[in-house]
Amino acid sequence: MSGSWIRSILLAVAPAAIVLALMLSEGVIAVHVAAILGLAILLGAGIAVRRRLTAEKIVMRRLNRLTAEAQAQLDALSYKAAVADRIVSSLPHPIFFLDRDRRVVRANAVAHALVDTDLTGRDIADGLRDPAFLSAIDRTIEGDGPQSVDLKLPVPVETEYIVRVEPVDPPPGMPAGRDAPIVLIDFQDVTALRRSEQMRVDFVANVSHELRTPLTSLTGFIETLRGPAKDDPEAHERFLAIMQEQSERMFRLISDLLSLSRIELDEHSRPRGEVAIPDLLRRLIEMLSQKAEKLGVEIETDWDETIPPVRGDSDQLFQVFQNLLDNALKYGAKGKRVTVRVRKRDKRRLTVDVIDRGAGIPPEHLPRLTERFYRVDAARSRELGGTGLGLAIVKHILNRHRGRLNVTSEIGKGSTFSVTLPYAVTRESQEDKSLESKDDVDGTRPDRLSA
Repeated sequence: MSGSWIRSILLAVAPAAIVLALMLSEGVIAVHVAAILGLAILLGAGIAVRRRLTAEKIVMRRLNRLTAEAQAQLDALSYKAAVADRIVSSLPHPIFFLDRDRRVVRANAVAHALVDTDLTGRDIADGLRDPAFLSAIDRTIEGDGPQSVDLKLPVPVETEYIVRVEPVDPPPGMPAGRDAPIVLIDFQDVTALRRSEQMRVDFVANVSHELRTPLTSLTGFIETLRGPAKDDPEAHERFLAIMQEQSERMFRLISDLLSLSRIELDEHSRPRGEVAIPDLLRRLIEMLSQKAEKLGVEIETDWDETIPPVRGDSDQLFQVFQNLLDNALKYGAKGKRVTVRVRKRDKRRLTVDVIDRGAGIPPEHLPRLTERFYRVDAARSRELGGTGLGLAIVKHILNRHRGRLNVTSEIGKGSTFSVTLPYAVTRESQEDKSLESKDDVDGTRPDRLSA
């Protein structure tokens, strides 16, 4: 029994015990009085014990309630911390938290991948040494508020970031000591955006250049015809022929630009029609036969008439093969042969090869052939009427058709442009349908048997 219990009992029985002791010392107490006083002492002790027990129960209930509330608050804080940790870890941007000594307190997985190491507990300069970046961090630590800085990392692949450096308050429950995070660093990858902006600038510059050249020629010839050659019929005929040629060049360029724009709008909607490739190629070859004859080029064909149709837009696929075959005729060397071959690649796809026997394409040019306005030989391309957009159009149409363009070339021997397209219905599906039809006739479909 603790001292507080003894004190409580003594205080409860003290009055009766003192009276009993005085009466006993005077010898004037009767037996029944002594018995009553003894009972009073016992009753007082019992009341003291009961009050003590009740008080302790009340204290324990309050203590348990406070403990439960504290545990609930602790669980809530733990949950919030776990959610915050999960959010930070799942963010696609690299995130760093630094203390006032510029040491990394924590970082997400993307941040570790960015610096290719775990910088926790180390100065962030051990992984990223850009002076402007480190200066922005120091200014934020010194109280200058949020900072923003451009950062370019050259390896492993050149990547551009906008880095935001912001002051943060310590998380709940963490004392504001030197190890508490006080700076948040967020890396936003803007590489694709910057490249897109550059592509737009280059595109506008290329279009302006392509249109300016024929317009300059037209303006010059018009001034000549209205001036020195005003009364010269021979100059009229010669200059008007050139002006018509330049006008047609501008018309082709504008037509290709409009075509490319329409194709890009539809690029994410898959075509629903079915196209028989041999029939399409026959129509195309018939259309280009006079041009081939004029150039002295023989077009030979090689395909199986039983090749299944592909899923596609007939007009767009016609445009694909028209661009490829037209290029083969123009650049495939006069007096030689161009081959159009269709072959079954596998059970799901076919491949159309357009093969020329021209001068070939240097290997360094192959990766860029489908870029807008990219030309292997710009002067020759313009001379032959090319706009520099044909293969870009081919690429976007094939993207819509879930197809692929592959180019192989050997200097002095020619080039092969191969287009791979998926069948409208795979041969496995055709076999399944045939089996289902047979089962329907027999009345023994597999699903009915399994049921």
